[in-house]
Amino acid sequence: MKLADRVIIVTGGAQGLGRAYARRLADAGARVVIADVATARAEETARDLGDDRAIAVHTDVTDERSTAALADAVVDRWGRIDGLVNNAGGAMYPTAPIETISRAQWDHVFAVNVTGQYLCTVAVLPAMRDAQYGKIVNICSTCFDKGTPIGLAPYIAAKGGSLGLTRALAHELGPHNITVNAVSPGFIPVDTPKVVHDPEAAEALRQRVAQEQALHRTGVPEDLCGTIEFLCSADSDFVTGQVFNVDGGWTHH
Repeated sequence: MKLADRVIIVTGGAQGLGRAYARRLADAGARVVIADVATARAEETARDLGDDRAIAVHTDVTDERSTAALADAVVDRWGRIDGLVNNAGGAMYPTAPIETISRAQWDHVFAVNVTGQYLCTVAVLPAMRDAQYGKIVNICSTCFDKGTPIGLAPYIAAKGGSLGLTRALAHELGPHNITVNAVSPGFIPVDTPKVVHDPEAAEALRQRVAQEQALHRTGVPEDLCGTIEFLCSADSDFVTGQVFNVDGGWTHH
């Protein structure tokens, strides 16, 4: 129970990887806030975790008023914010050549993947500064290291922005005892309403990545959860500005 009584927000926590993170944090003793635009799914996830351990808050991470309201709701409920897992994001559309991507699509991908992390961070900072303690984890992607898959240029570029934000904030917020780190998942298939690859392409990608990894198996959401828990706990109090590639050895630095 390393996170006993800690209050941690997970954006995009209603489904997929975010749901797995939320469950692991709750199992470690945290009070978890499921912040998501998918209100019904968020409420379902919160009920599954237990009414005494989790709440759902409708949140659009691209809207400043919505993220501010999220922080207010959490402080009103539990009086503190100890951690923020900036998980909301995604490619948002099927793979496509760069010249076919509209400005609106480009802007939307950056809004969800980078601007959303900035807005959520700004929203929780007053509570963390007051406490002189906080844990911020930005979810990035090993796609940035690889520069692939082809056809996801806006997403890959946005994840690069997320890594830059992580490093900048680690220095800026360190004097307040707030750590900022990033987790870059490898290829982890999850059920999602958004289709990025058609089924045949997705299966071919899965098989290719598994063979390129040092560990020749496909990752599952639970493979990421231990790193998320570590970065939200006191065990990582002297770790900041770092990027953890949790990808079975697909990328090396």
